[in-house]
Amino acid sequence: MHSSFRLLRLLAAAVVLSFAAACSSNAVKDNATTAPVKSPQQYDLVVLADKDGQFDYDGATLNAEDLRSHIRFRNETNQPVHTILLRRGEKQKITNDHVAGMAGVARDLKAEAYVEDNDGKLKVIAIRDDK
Repeated sequence: MHSSFRLLRLLAAAVVLSFAAACSSNAVKDNATTAPVKSPQQYDLVVLADKDGQFDYDGATLNAEDLRSHIRFRNETNQPVHTILLRRGEKQKITNDHVAGMAGVARDLKAEAYVEDNDGKLKVIAIRDDK
């Protein structure tokens, strides 16, 4: 019962984030149609897409909140995360849920997030703060 409630809560959060990302026409910019992406030579953190909109980091499956907590921990222990790269997983393509989750993490922690999409093109997740 507790597990299904948590799954339902995660699903609701993913839907909200997906909706927010979809409402923003600039949620993801493709470097083929905009100015070239100025990507860093190295990323502070590289995560892979995993099942159900989750992320694989160093063999561990993390949801967006767990990833956010890990990045906060790294920031507090003088291993700051300024750039994050999301790549296709071994068995999982990148979905809108992955992009929305990554956008939320990047927005909350003021990091730059990049996506190497399923076609190998590099995209930057641009967060607009329309108030």
